[in-house]
Amino acid sequence: MKITVTVEGPTPDFQAKLLALLAEHAGQVSADTTWTKDRASRYYLALPQRAQRIVKEAADRSGYVSADDLRDTEDTSLRGHSAALKRILDRGVREGWWPDGMEAPIQAQGPGFGKVVGYRMPDALTGVFRMAIYNWSRDWGAAEKVKTCTPAEQATACLHGHVPQCQFAEPTQQ
Repeated sequence: MKITVTVEGPTPDFQAKLLALLAEHAGQVSADTTWTKDRASRYYLALPQRAQRIVKEAADRSGYVSADDLRDTEDTSLRGHSAALKRILDRGVREGWWPDGMEAPIQAQGPGFGKVVGYRMPDALTGVFRMAIYNWSRDWGAAEKVKTCTPAEQATACLHGHVPQCQFAEPTQQ
């Protein structure tokens, strides 16, 4: 038997009672630790801008982005980026965005303590994160080529090739 329960914005009293009930049956209860598009979006949007870039680039590059690709110049440091990635994962548990035990969506790669050589996202997560980021980021790959046209003002321009891709197939009659 599988029962899925979603509780949005529970009161502290209700949450405490539900967690107590679940703890009573802990041997039969498992949390859904799957990264969904909504969870990936929330994770991405909660990150600082520099850490967002790491996640975005890794998802766009089949799961791996090298440190050199992330540096603006040869001397640019990536120090502190991994901390933000972990901090948001922990915050999501505290805020109830996802359950404890979620797999980190991206990991620093390197020889250990010291200089990071890149970041890796598991292959199974790249599609989920790409979709989540695409929905929120205006500067993501194909989104740069798509012009959001208002029917009254810009649909005709899109039809006549002034915009490479358009979200409207034909102008709306007024």
